[in-house]
Amino acid sequence: MNRYSPEDYWQERIKKNFSLAGIGYLGLGLEYNKWAYKARVRALSRLLKKYQINPYKKRILDIGVGTGFYINYWNKLGADFIVGLDITEKSISTLEKKFPQYKFVKADISSDELNLERKFDIITAFDVLFHIVEEEKFEQALRNIREMSHKNTQILISDGFLKEYRSPRFHENYRTIDRYKTVLENNGLKCVTIVPVFYFMDNPIDKGVLKNDFIKILLPRIWFIITTIISLSNKKLGMLGDIIGYLIGAILFTIDGIILRYVKEGPSTKLMLVEVR
Repeated sequence: MNRYSPEDYWQERIKKNFSLAGIGYLGLGLEYNKWAYKARVRALSRLLKKYQINPYKKRILDIGVGTGFYINYWNKLGADFIVGLDITEKSISTLEKKFPQYKFVKADISSDELNLERKFDIITAFDVLFHIVEEEKFEQALRNIREMSHKNTQILISDGFLKEYRSPRFHENYRTIDRYKTVLENNGLKCVTIVPVFYFMDNPIDKGVLKNDFIKILLPRIWFIITTIISLSNKKLGMLGDIIGYLIGAILFTIDGIILRYVKEGPSTKLMLVEVR
């Protein structure tokens, strides 16, 4: 396997498919990914409401801006100024044309030379930090986030936040919640809360939250069946594959919405609110 080069890897992915299907779950098509991002927004909106975080007139930094999905979200909520940061030239050049009122910067959040010379009210790193596989760079990324924060900055991070260690895999390094909290505390940051984003809609990588051995075996098999059906449908059935992805996404979105009202933990992606100590 070739050595993982974040810039090359993501530039290739986003050039090939500048859509949620290109930056989301590979092989699951656009329609399923639309539902998955709708679930992300659902979790985000609930957290903002619960903790009375109002983006209106706020300065926001979107780390790993990708296709600009969250730019639209913050724009609708009345953000005053948005900066989108991404490692790929394709993302920055495209979004500069689409959103000329905002600023976009090609940069690596894990670089020790990063300096935006600006403090933000809200900083987001959605599905970004687990793609920084090297520990020193991960620590540097959180140092950079702290440097761009003021005493009232609210930081939103989505990741696995695992209870049990899982070894890195090429472009993914899901860290434990204990590891996260240690690095946050070392940088004058604190975890306020963590909420689940998915239950069935994502790969159940955090088996530590599953107490029942049967569920630990069952959930990965369900995920395997789901991804196999959607990926094969997309490859072989054309537009019908899109319909299948849409229907499965809609059903799981609804089921997850019900389950997540009653559980405090999920086996996959979670959303963390971080504040400055």
